[in-house]
Amino acid sequence: MLVEVIGSKKELEDVEPFCVEQLLWGTKSIPKTYGYLGFVPEDGFYLKMVCEEKEPLRTYENMLDPVFKDSAMEAFFQFEMKRDVRGAGIYLNFEVNANGALLAAYGSGRTYRTFFAKKELEEFACSAELEEERWSFTLHIPLRILDEIYGPLNLGRGSRFTCNFYKISEAKAIEHYASCFPIRSEIPSFHMPEYFGEAVIAEN
Repeated sequence: MLVEVIGSKKELEDVEPFCVEQLLWGTKSIPKTYGYLGFVPEDGFYLKMVCEEKEPLRTYENMLDPVFKDSAMEAFFQFEMKRDVRGAGIYLNFEVNANGALLAAYGSGRTYRTFFAKKELEEFACSAELEEERWSFTLHIPLRILDEIYGPLNLGRGSRFTCNFYKISEAKAIEHYASCFPIRSEIPSFHMPEYFGEAVIAEN
């Protein structure tokens, strides 16, 4: 996956979109889901995800609520392989519903994750837009926060990392799971960095 360098958030939708269309664990179909990821040097990443879904389930309204029980889109990232005491690599998860409620944390596995504090959640500047035929969210991932987690990453043109993007609902009436990069596991879980896809920041 090529992550284009942009001048500002305003240029985000000019980049090549990625698609979330790998249906998982018995899912037959999902609403069309896609997104845009761009990198602003010395600033950070900007992400927008879009789902062509009418009247999405959106029960939760507060930061760190379990939005995956609604209709949600998610983005997971793993940068330099800083490891915890067990030797596992740290990755970040960002999960958002159509109310703009953000569940965000980091850690090396599905359990015992560290949730971001209020100040950091505000820095992500997560916002959602609900339209008649679709909904979307935008998010900023500052380099400052990544450097706090990993130590200095010195991210720039040519830097590589891994990521995956998801569409999910655990609500039984509309339960579904899909990813951008395939997950070859029979166990339903998005917390599998071994299946993240490689991304590189464009060099020109």
